Formats: sequence, C-alpha cells, structure tokens
Amino acid sequence: MNRISIAIATLAGAVVAAPLLAGSDHEEVAVALYAIGRSGITVEKALAQAEAAVPGIAYEYELEDDDEQLYHEFKIMDLANETRHKLRIAVKDGALEKEQEARSCGVVCRDDDVLAARALKESGYSLGKALADNPPTGQQLLEEAEVELKRGVRYIKLEWVGPDGERDQLIDIDSGQTIPSLSSAVD
Repeated sequence: MNRISIAIATLAGAVVAAPLLAGSDHEEVAVALYAIGRSGITVEKALAQAEAAVPGIAYEYELEDDDEQLYHEFKIMDLANETRHKLRIAVKDGALEKEQEARSCGVVCRDDDVLAARALKESGYSLGKALADNPPTGQQLLEEAEVELKRGVRYIKLEWVGPDGERDQLIDIDSGQTIPSLSSAVD
C-alpha cells in the first residue's frame, strides 16, 4: 500500500470513530445520556467490566461515537506483561471488543501510556476511585478521562459536558484532592 492509501485509510478511520464531543451539541449529549440511562451501561459499570476482562491498570477513557453507536473505550496497561489493551464496551448492550499491543519498555521508558499507568500504580489511585469520588453534577456526561504528568504534578483530568458547556476537573492522584480550576466551563 502506498503512502497516500495509508493516509486515506487512517483519515477514514479517524472520521468513523470519533470522540463524542468533537463538535457536540446539547442534542447529542442529551441522546447519549438517554442511551446510557436506558441501557444501564454507565462508565462505572463498563470500567468494572473492562478491568475484569484483562489484567492491568485503566489509565484512559473516552466515550466514543463509532458509526452512530456509542462505546465506552478504555486503555488498560498490564505493566507486568508489557501489554496495552484497548477495550470498547457498547453502550447499547455491553458487548465487549478488545485488542492488545505489546509494549517493550523495561525500567526506563518515555512512552506516555506506560508513564501514566506507572504513576497510577505508584500512587495507589485509580480511574475508578476518581469516578467514585467525583460523580457528575446534574445532567453531565463524562467524555474523556486521562492521566496527565505536568510540572511535577500527577493528576487525572476528567472532561465533562453538560447544559452549561464543557468543564475539566483535575484530581491529584497522589492526594486525591481536586486541583482548583481557573474556569469551570469552556465554550
């Protein structure tokens, strides 16, 4: 396959599977909240299913819209076996899809995924704890969650969307405390 074909295939894949918030509006969020409520496949329930399916540390989440279907997508790093798992759980019925990829990192590694999983392991904090300690307020939808390592601070960034727009919530994984935000909503 030549470079142009690879680029077109990559772009087509990116268009088909996109984060829910990419250009979302109130209607999209309302329908997503309704679909999750109707099925009962919440992010917390999907996380428990993903963690039971593969060993490792869940370090990233995204609510994904793929071909008009919603999925809870998790990345889980198995540090012991140097394997990254990507799991998608269908909001509609809880069906599980998974893929894995070997990561060879040894002791020193600059791979952001490995660093995020190691930070969570060292801190004893988890994505599940962040969700349990910081439930949505009102009609809010968790669009993404990821571990960030910036300026000597290790934190989970929860990206919420609701009637008042988007807001980020930052939780220090070493203390469990919320990092005060300079703004609560971004339009």
